Amino acid sequence: MKKRRLLFLRIFLGVLIVLNLAAIFGFSGENAEQSAQTSAGVTEKVAEIIVPEFEQKPVEEQKEIVKKLDPPIRKIAHFSEYASLGALIFLLLLTWKGSVWWRYGAAIGFPALYAVTDELHQKLSFGRAASVRDFLIDTAGALFACSVLLLIRFLVLRAQKKPKKIVTTTYALSSAKIEKPIRLAVLADLHGHFYPTLPALVKKARPDAILIPGDLTEYEQMVESDSSVFDFLTVCASIAPTYYTLGNHEFGASHHGNPFAKPQKKVIPSDFAAKVAATGAILLQNECAFRDGIWFCGLESGFDKGQNQPNLNALAKFDECSGYRVLLCHHPEYYIPYIQKTSIDLVVCGHAHGGHWRFFGHGIFAPDQGLFPKYTSGVLDGRCVISRGLGDHTFIPRINNPRELVLIDLTPETK
Repeated sequence: MKKRRLLFLRIFLGVLIVLNLAAIFGFSGENAEQSAQTSAGVTEKVAEIIVPEFEQKPVEEQKEIVKKLDPPIRKIAHFSEYASLGALIFLLLLTWKGSVWWRYGAAIGFPALYAVTDELHQKLSFGRAASVRDFLIDTAGALFACSVLLLIRFLVLRAQKKPKKIVTTTYALSSAKIEKPIRLAVLADLHGHFYPTLPALVKKARPDAILIPGDLTEYEQMVESDSSVFDFLTVCASIAPTYYTLGNHEFGASHHGNPFAKPQKKVIPSDFAAKVAATGAILLQNECAFRDGIWFCGLESGFDKGQNQPNLNALAKFDECSGYRVLLCHHPEYYIPYIQKTSIDLVVCGHAHGGHWRFFGHGIFAPDQGLFPKYTSGVLDGRCVISRGLGDHTFIPRINNPRELVLIDLTPETK
């Protein structure tokens, strides 16, 4: 599987490089008049975006604005073309092992050489001027992009070597349905990374129940019957009653191997539920379990027929249960369209990984929410607790977003 993904990545990057080279060749293949027309057209589009009320200005004033903007935009275009080319070449070369420095040099050197041939192509074939300044701008674009990628690579490798920090976040909630204080520990999104320090942290918190709302492990680990999954659940169950529902990665419902396909559920190994039960943990597959006056319900990831929608019949049954209801739901994006209208008392989610990179209290990207997601951490609507998760399924490190053990303290509502 890994070799197939690597081959696909190399082919994908190779195609992008060829397209980039073809685009540069095509632009340099225009004569002076065609090049000027192309540049003016692009500059006019840019002016419509950056110049206030550009379209309402007189035609002569528009032409004057385009004339002033055209030279810097042409240079920015040169810079961007070669920045893209250098970045793509560097990324392709990084898929092989070896010294990073020769790959860095090659990713800058090839665009620089191509820039020379590009200038000669313009001069010899179409009589346009060969500009040393354009060559320097082109090379600077490749140098800039490759240097940024080199820095990112350095930061990623550095972050991977650091010990995995786990922070504990505690939320206090109250309800008239709660008769005595109860502490819940939420362990979300471990993705098969069972840190040796985590059980001690959980035990120290002294929870009354442990909730695992999906992506405890990966589908491949389930198929291979990886004992570490069941060993971890055994430890959890020895600390407190443990409730576990399945997320999208347990179903193999991710895009691995084919990024253009809709995610589809895979068949869970037939003996998986029995092995979980043998650990003492309780697997909730669109089911509920009752303990100490509380219903613990598990809503599975819903990827049947490629649609990210949970089992609405199961959700309706959970809503009919009397007493305090705690719903384990992997996807926070299910809350607004499906769960908010129910009377379920508490929902615990994961999946968003805190937005992976967090700045000013907001995440950058989350699966199924995209860029600048809304639901990545904290308490939504006073009853939906979203964990930033404890593990990752990508090599890209978290930034300003440590792994999180969530504790929820439920107390009787004071009158």
